[in-house]
Amino acid sequence: MTKKKIHIYTQYYFPISNACSNRVEKYILALKHNYDISVITWMPNYPTWIKNTEYKYKLFKREIGRFWENIIRTYELATKNEWSILRLLNYFSFMISSSIYWLFSQKPEKIIVTSPPLFTALSVLFLYKIRKIPYILEVRDLWPESVVALWYMKKKSLGYKLFSRLEKSLYQNADQIIWVTQWICSYIKELWIDNKKINLQYNVSKKLIWNNLQNPYLNLSEKISWKKIFLFAGNINEAYDFESAVIKIKEKSNLFFVFIWDGSMKNYLIEKTNGFNNILFLNRVSYKEVQNYIYYSQGIFIPLQNNDFFKWTFPVKWIEALVNNKEILFIGPEGEFSSCLEKYNKWEFKSEIMTYEYFQKHINWLIK
Repeated sequence: MTKKKIHIYTQYYFPISNACSNRVEKYILALKHNYDISVITWMPNYPTWIKNTEYKYKLFKREIGRFWENIIRTYELATKNEWSILRLLNYFSFMISSSIYWLFSQKPEKIIVTSPPLFTALSVLFLYKIRKIPYILEVRDLWPESVVALWYMKKKSLGYKLFSRLEKSLYQNADQIIWVTQWICSYIKELWIDNKKINLQYNVSKKLIWNNLQNPYLNLSEKISWKKIFLFAGNINEAYDFESAVIKIKEKSNLFFVFIWDGSMKNYLIEKTNGFNNILFLNRVSYKEVQNYIYYSQGIFIPLQNNDFFKWTFPVKWIEALVNNKEILFIGPEGEFSSCLEKYNKWEFKSEIMTYEYFQKHINWLIK
């Protein structure tokens, strides 16, 4: 029996390890037994911003992935992950090259597209209008609202009005919409979108188990002095309140803080914590290695900006902490996550909806 073709459309996928890439991997694992999966994605260039020889001067390149999925990589202009004109050109270049591929490729049964960036989803809207391919839109973050929250765009600007109109069109034409927080659902409903096609599916995590890997903190035992270790693993950027974080790190001298990965605010944080004896910065590691650090940490550190938009943020690293019963040191606004955290601390929080097993059943049900 021939399997139905499902295309997953994402600007970011393996070998990069970030929230988007890891989420796409979960889609593949959940669907691969019942569907023929193809992933349309970028040509890798992170962290050097230089493409390997195999990708240079090519518009498309086909590969077979780790899970036997088909990977079609399309051209993108390699630029740094900073908000600028060049970054916009990066988005547009991938949007255009992938759209060219779509126009001449075999028509799939359905497309799953994950956003942000919004430009990726706009390609699928274009395909829907031209080729009538139904799509499921996953909304992990709101554009352009998140761009406004990070002070990159003003609500009165022409760009905001244009993106808002395109955003609403994306929601209205989607076959189904998957949202990752309750607040995003409420926001979409306010746009007069049919409630029947709006579905909650949090980011998910597996229960971490001992995997024979050495405790990554053993070599740091003298520096840590057996203090409780609180881990921050993610992109150190403007979404986080590092001024408050510095104060908290200084106050909590009985704890040891480990920061993994890089970002636009990393140098600022290193400078402000110079001389502190309870903090360590590590370079980016693979997603599996991050999970190992989480397993051997006592807690997770979350210093979020006190911004109304971030009241409803719920990243996957936090869910890994909740599912794996880690302590959580949280700085940020009262909202969806703080509400879950309050229940979690009272042993009232139910994390079944955030497990991989629930995700697998839910996604297969949505595709049918």
